[in-house]
Amino acid sequence: MTLALTIDSGHGTIVYWFGDWHPVQDGFPWGIGFVVEPLAAAEATLAAIAVLAALVFSWGHFENIRHLFYSLMLAFLAGMVGFVLSGDLFTIFVFLELMSVAAYALSGYNVSRPEVLQGALDFAVLNTIGTLTLLMGIAVLYGRTGNLNLVGIGTTLARDHPSGLLVLSLTLITVGFLVKAGTAPFHFWLTDAYGVATAPAAAIFTAVMSDLAFDVYSRVHATVFAPTLGTSDAVRHALLALALLSAILGAIMCFLEADLKRQLAFMTVSNGGVVLAGIATLTDTGLAGSIMYIIAAGLLRGALMLCLGMLIVRLGSADETVLHGRGRTHHPYLAILLTICAAGLAAPPGFGPFLSLTLIYDGLTTTGYAWAPPILALCIALSAAAVIRAIARIFLGWGPAHDPTLTSQEQKPRRTHSSHHRLWPLTAPLFLAVIAYFLAFAPDLPGHAIKAAAALHDHATHARQVIQGVTPPLRPLPEHTIPLRDWLYGALSFAGAFLFAAVGLYWQRLPARLRDPLRTVIRPPVIGVKTVHSGSIGDYTTWLILATAALALAWTVTL
Repeated sequence: MTLALTIDSGHGTIVYWFGDWHPVQDGFPWGIGFVVEPLAAAEATLAAIAVLAALVFSWGHFENIRHLFYSLMLAFLAGMVGFVLSGDLFTIFVFLELMSVAAYALSGYNVSRPEVLQGALDFAVLNTIGTLTLLMGIAVLYGRTGNLNLVGIGTTLARDHPSGLLVLSLTLITVGFLVKAGTAPFHFWLTDAYGVATAPAAAIFTAVMSDLAFDVYSRVHATVFAPTLGTSDAVRHALLALALLSAILGAIMCFLEADLKRQLAFMTVSNGGVVLAGIATLTDTGLAGSIMYIIAAGLLRGALMLCLGMLIVRLGSADETVLHGRGRTHHPYLAILLTICAAGLAAPPGFGPFLSLTLIYDGLTTTGYAWAPPILALCIALSAAAVIRAIARIFLGWGPAHDPTLTSQEQKPRRTHSSHHRLWPLTAPLFLAVIAYFLAFAPDLPGHAIKAAAALHDHATHARQVIQGVTPPLRPLPEHTIPLRDWLYGALSFAGAFLFAAVGLYWQRLPARLRDPLRTVIRPPVIGVKTVHSGSIGDYTTWLILATAALALAWTVTL
């Protein structure tokens, strides 16, 4: 059904008013509506595909799966679909809560294990702070405008100059969405939750849940705040700073982890920084690239997480140092599929996420941030390199069994059962990986994405369609050509991933005269970033409050 909506909305945005409470003669949106535009419908389709793959995989993953798991997964899907299709700010909050509560329960599904309980509690507490922050921002906007419809709020705010209330609501709503998205420095809950969740649930988390917040935030900003603020440099600078912090910190922490599930969690943080960088450009190409990257990279991360579930079932662990050389025999198909997913996340030119990244790079270059794409390409390479290094260590026995720079989670692998050595559950991650790789060959995909983003950024036309039902004229399909510069960035990220992986495997073999100075330089920042991720919910809450205050202060001064 979501795929049908995606196709149909390509001919024009679908607006549905529940209970027929549509705007009347005064144009005031009294009712609650769904606004189904192509980008939102595509995100809903991603959620449905990810849940379908996770359910197919879980059928062969669990020995005794219970009805509660299926109920939670379907409630989770319902929340995600409603979250991205809602055109009403409070309804967005309601579906966010439904999605979150189901996610809390899924992350703590094996609640008898203490580490699972702690991860689920961190997830619930920090996300509840985020959703309450979002709710306070909604309350400020409702008190200012008397409206909850996105278009209605934006139209009312556009009549006046920016005020302190606008800055306050922008800060609160931005923080609320970025907490859910797991953007640094609001990301601390994410690695704890993803690391303890069962593989099918964690696959949905990493494939779609966090990135949905970016999609909805981009729509809220374009509809509510952009009519008043325009393409503000202050907003661009702040969002891009958070994006680069997230991309860099996530990539570094991913490379310093030995546990593959935590690697993938930090990769989600780093990839989220890439998505936010495209949104921060406030351009049609940047937004289109971000949404496309959410889909392509999300499918590959979801496939990778399902493969990790199979790895844990077969070998009893996901820690690369614990499993050194243990996958050399009897697991060739799993090794091949893991490699395909990891290589795809390195953005090989012409495949997978590469096409979407070219749009993000173009958006950054045209807005004066031409220095940012090489940094993002290196972050993509570094995060993908961690997974490639782990695959080589586990399945080929390359590199030493011990690495002092890596954070290891387990001491020895758990007992495995030969009854789990069936191959058909791997069809689910294979399906996701194939879609992600060949999505780049969909006809005129960049043009359709840019066209949808342009329609969203055209506030006046979008408002007339939602409130008055006026169908806009057909827009020509924009053309997109990939410059040589972007091909070089793709080659940099893909080749860099294998180079970084080799360094991670064999850095200890460097001559002492090179290794010792390198260790002296790298050791303090490595200890620093690891110390920040203390596992204490009090520390995490403190960082959240400080980051919120800093963002509020920055926008108070600049806006």
